Amino acid sequence: MKNGFLKKILLVSLLCLLAVEVGCCINIGIAKYVRTVQLSASLLPGSNFTAQTHNGSITIAGADITDCNVTATIVGRARTEEGAKKIAEQTTIKLIPSANKLTVRIDKPKFRFSQSVSVSLDVTIPDNADLELTTHNGALVIKNITGRLNGTTHNGKITAELVSGAAELFTHNGSVICREISGDTKLKTHNGGIKVYYSQAAPSVCDISLITHNGGVELEAPKNFSGEVEASTHNGSIKTELPITVKGKVSKKKLTGTIGTGQGKLYLETHNGSIRIK
Repeated sequence: MKNGFLKKILLVSLLCLLAVEVGCCINIGIAKYVRTVQLSASLLPGSNFTAQTHNGSITIAGADITDCNVTATIVGRARTEEGAKKIAEQTTIKLIPSANKLTVRIDKPKFRFSQSVSVSLDVTIPDNADLELTTHNGALVIKNITGRLNGTTHNGKITAELVSGAAELFTHNGSVICREISGDTKLKTHNGGIKVYYSQAAPSVCDISLITHNGGVELEAPKNFSGEVEASTHNGSIKTELPITVKGKVSKKKLTGTIGTGQGKLYLETHNGSIRIK
């Protein structure tokens, strides 16, 4: 009896200690300090703009201007407000010009356990600039760009609107949505749907590649689109409102054929999801 009573006391003590430890873990890093930095630099027409952050979103808006304006939102997190403020203020943002290129440079201090810094970028830029955008945990939002667009994130949604240059956009966990676009398009995600709506002004011949694993694919093709078509799904269906001359065996899971004279290319792929072409 005595040994059983002691075991119960020991068990209760251990559970209480565990609760305290878990409580400490939950409270780690709740203090937050936010500051903003504004930067500006000239950027020649047709130049390249490169931005890379690890934790944070990147938002780009093109305009009829000749300079680049960046607002960086820096968020420091730590156990204390003092610690959060310190690492946020030690994080620096610079615009580095070189030849026909402008690069956002972010330098962060070394972190202790439970500390972190995120940097989100809000950028207004000449609309004819070429873009190289990279983040790991955060969304990409791009609007009104006529230049070439390359964008990559791992955990985040990608949206693009009014983009007339060639676009290559990649994420792993998140959807990809493009509206009013006009150029060649290469989009890929693993967990998320893809929706692409071409503008009425888009050329009839484009190269389009839309690939996901878990999610549906929806495409509103350019007006009078012409191209070779290949579409496939494993768990889902394929529906098209466009007249396709089918090659080979007709299947609900795979479609190969030609639209118009077949000058462009259209590749659509998903594993778990349906495909719709219109």
